[in-house]
Amino acid sequence: MDREEIEVGGTYTCRIGRNTVVVRVTAARPDIGWTVETEAGRHMAVLDPRRFLAYRAQPAPTPPTEAPSAPETHAPDEDATNAAGPATGAPAGQDEATAGEPPAKTSLVGAAILLMKEANAPMRCMDLVKKAAERGLWSPKRGGKTPERTLYAAIEREIEKKGDASRFRKIERGLFALRAG
Repeated sequence: MDREEIEVGGTYTCRIGRNTVVVRVTAARPDIGWTVETEAGRHMAVLDPRRFLAYRAQPAPTPPTEAPSAPETHAPDEDATNAAGPATGAPAGQDEATAGEPPAKTSLVGAAILLMKEANAPMRCMDLVKKAAERGLWSPKRGGKTPERTLYAAIEREIEKKGDASRFRKIERGLFALRAG
């Protein structure tokens, strides 16, 4: 893009390193170019106007609709009972409709814990990675070549660091189970 096309307050697609990121221009400064803010809230300077790839039109803001305000009344113990989850036995933050469904994408260690709980038996890292990927619990973010070795190292590290407080116990080489507790 040309220097003249870049406006303060505009939203653009910008090349930052190897990534293409949506940014909002917060200031134009003659000494450093533009100060931008990413959607994640990070601030940075962009020196070269060629890094701005395209202007992104903002959708028209919709006026907020006011809901009728009702007086807030609840029992003092209501917060404590809701924190433990609904009466269905679902974890806190889940309602009856999502109680039996697996959570959205999670870490590989978290997926391993979930799979071991369901299997109620020791499992190997290769099988854990395979089942986590098949069920959509986890997927490699950067195209890792050996996720089973990464999982093995993470479990070994937790066992070594936490000892008896670890969530895992080693049955034999490459075979792990959840610690009862």
